[in-house]
Amino acid sequence: MREPTIAERYARALLDIGVDRGNFEQLGRELDRVKGLFQSDELTELFRNPKFDAETRKQVLAELLRRVMVSPVCRNFLFLLVDRARIRLFPAIVDSYHELADEHAGRLRARVTVARRLSEPDAARLKTVLQKVTGRAVLVEQLEDPNIIGGVITRIGGKIYDGSVRAQLDALRAGLVTGA
Repeated sequence: MREPTIAERYARALLDIGVDRGNFEQLGRELDRVKGLFQSDELTELFRNPKFDAETRKQVLAELLRRVMVSPVCRNFLFLLVDRARIRLFPAIVDSYHELADEHAGRLRARVTVARRLSEPDAARLKTVLQKVTGRAVLVEQLEDPNIIGGVITRIGGKIYDGSVRAQLDALRAGLVTGA
């Protein structure tokens, strides 16, 4: 069994708080809203540049958190990360949090790559099939990649199912080259 990373340990601690309070799903949504803020180059610079002290960082963070409206638990968690110089791990903590929350809730996340976005009925059918195959609730995230030409590549539970036209063409090409 592998040792949990620092990000996983922080995520576990926050999840435990959320489970105890019955709001772990809400905390996950709050973390996503805050993670969106970290797409800003200016904010990234603030947390990377050593010339900014913890108090300055917390003041800026406090103002930003008022705009995205997070709970005191989330705010205090972020301040703790600043105080312990772990805020740079925040995106990894959010990813770990979602993995742990999904595990706690008994669901899986499926990352589905398609040439173009699936219609609602097709996405619902795919979700139903994935739930039947796995026996668990599945959250489906669609990614678009026109290079796959058509079909679907599904990543779920550490496995990849490649049903793309690109993979089928590659297999056909390999078979023709080897004479099989």
